[in-house]
Amino acid sequence: MAKRRARQKRLIWVDALRGLAIVLMIIFHFCYDLRYFGYVAWDVPNGPNWWPFRYVIVTLFLFTVGVSLSLAHRQGFNRNAFVKRLLQLVVAAIGVTIISLLLFPNSWIYFGILHFIAVSSLLGIRLVPYPKISLCLAAFLLFGFWPGLLKSAWPFEWFGFLLPAHTEDFVPLIPWLAVVFSGIGLAGLLPINKFDLSNRALFKPLVAMGRHGLIIYLIHQP
Repeated sequence: MAKRRARQKRLIWVDALRGLAIVLMIIFHFCYDLRYFGYVAWDVPNGPNWWPFRYVIVTLFLFTVGVSLSLAHRQGFNRNAFVKRLLQLVVAAIGVTIISLLLFPNSWIYFGILHFIAVSSLLGIRLVPYPKISLCLAAFLLFGFWPGLLKSAWPFEWFGFLLPAHTEDFVPLIPWLAVVFSGIGLAGLLPINKFDLSNRALFKPLVAMGRHGLIIYLIHQP
């Protein structure tokens, strides 16, 4: 019964938004694969229209990370749930790094999306009780990044001699932490848990994908 109640508390729109990000990610990677295997000449992901597409996907993912952290822990820190999820992310991130070392020894993934989500979860969980501070930090990161005062290379620039010059997937802490912190802040200040989508068949595929996002991420791109 407790497990059923926990499921009922999930917001459909949050899972659906994450599911939408997964659909867009699959499309993006499919186009990348077509280019990688020589079927098309599209400049994926370095073309002028492909980077914005990637930014939309990453933004959707990371915003829902922040919102989900706030919703899951706004009534108090749920240690068991947090540690379990964090361990899943860390193990998956290590697996991605190991596989990328085998497949792309000159451009292996040292800090991709899963690594970022794990680290941002550790940082963001402390901000859940302080949504206003979370929004202020998000604004600080954004306004510091745009004029170049804050660098996206931090802190990896300190380890440049150990890391590849190019990596297959990189989500820097700056400015992307701002998206997670924005999700935490907005979810903490706005009554988002009082509004939701109707449980219609139209949204069910997206919701299902959103609830199993980590598994889909790991198996969709063998």
